[in-house]
Amino acid sequence: MKSLLVALLAVGSLSLNATIVGSKHDLSSTGPGGKTNTTQVCVFCHTPHGAASGAAQIVPLWNKTTTVTTGFSMYTSGTLQGTTDATPTGASMACFTCHDGTQAVGNMINLPNDIASVTYTAGGQLLGTGLVSGTALLGKDLTNDHPISITYQQNLDSTLKDPTTFAAGTVRLFPTNANGSKVQCASCHDVHNYGTAGTTAPFLRVSMVGSALCTSCHLK
Repeated sequence: MKSLLVALLAVGSLSLNATIVGSKHDLSSTGPGGKTNTTQVCVFCHTPHGAASGAAQIVPLWNKTTTVTTGFSMYTSGTLQGTTDATPTGASMACFTCHDGTQAVGNMINLPNDIASVTYTAGGQLLGTGLVSGTALLGKDLTNDHPISITYQQNLDSTLKDPTTFAAGTVRLFPTNANGSKVQCASCHDVHNYGTAGTTAPFLRVSMVGSALCTSCHLK
């Protein structure tokens, strides 16, 4: 019975770590690192009513009030075959509403109904001001990071895999897995799934063991 209980607890722990709840993206009052004073988890990105509209709705039911779209330095190289946007776009811009370090994580259109204002408890990579720090702070200089908001052009670069052959549940392009679609932060990262330590954590769609994530796109 004791061994069965241990096994069930282990499974429960794995299940918890495979969701946003309890992960580094859980900024609620019960989150594992830096915290806020709300019990809600999803509200930092999404709201069911009164979400951003038009061009401001960069992901479904977007709940951020401000998106800083200027001042970025994008990756460039003489060997790139795709076309890079002048600033992060789409799902990548959603990431940078926190990870560029210019606004607090609790800067929302609609506050959760259990608080009147957001307060922060520093911890992990969250400062008491609500700004991210450490490795979570990517800033706006992306010249030394894997290119994002760039067209995937396997038809021009023979070292890339045909995107139509990407396996389901692995890497993805936006809006579809096709030449000319975009590589975004969410091509490699799944913000809703922290993953497993040593393989797919933090928030990776494919394990880094044996460089599997890299070779999902690159023929090496």
